Amino acid sequence: MKKLTRKEVQSVIDEYVKPVIVSHGGDILIKEVKDGTVRITLWGNCQGCPSVQLTTETVVEEKLREHLGDKVDKVILVNEVSPDILNFAKKLIRHE
Repeated sequence: MKKLTRKEVQSVIDEYVKPVIVSHGGDILIKEVKDGTVRITLWGNCQGCPSVQLTTETVVEEKLREHLGDKVDKVILVNEVSPDILNFAKKLIRHE
């Protein structure tokens, strides 16, 4: 089986996934592509949304599998704090 590449994942994300995510006030970042596993982070309105796992499975994973087939084993959502929120929290702690 041909190896899954970051470039082909990015292409599918940009064309088929990102427009859906952006239309809901969010954004998507590919963290890693390795051995058929794609790790992503969702930003903006997607952070803290109760449907974020469902979005990962029904939008991201389905579109990747639809266009890249069995090269995609799984998509894992990596939860991170937005850099904007982190900087805001640091300012609050410093009383700035």
